[in-house]
Amino acid sequence: MLNFNVPHVKNSTGEPVWKVLIYDRFGQDIISPLLSVKELRDMGITLHLLLHSDRDPIPDVPAVYFVMPTEENIDRLCQVIQAGKVTI
Repeated sequence: MLNFNVPHVKNSTGEPVWKVLIYDRFGQDIISPLLSVKELRDMGITLHLLLHSDRDPIPDVPAVYFVMPTEENIDRLCQVIQAGKVTI
């Protein structure tokens, strides 16, 4: 999931392809005991944020969303899309 369903890829400089991980509380409860911040960085996660936190857009950086399909989360995703904080 964190590598977009492809083998771990590094760019020409040997660095991972950087991305943002956005999760809800449920996703946080799953990821936190399994992966350390260092392991996330090794997988190219440069920033990890809660879905419902306020944030600025980060252009040209792919994002991985790990959230439950609840009405509240879907509403938040719609808000984020309408505000132009994510490209589809």
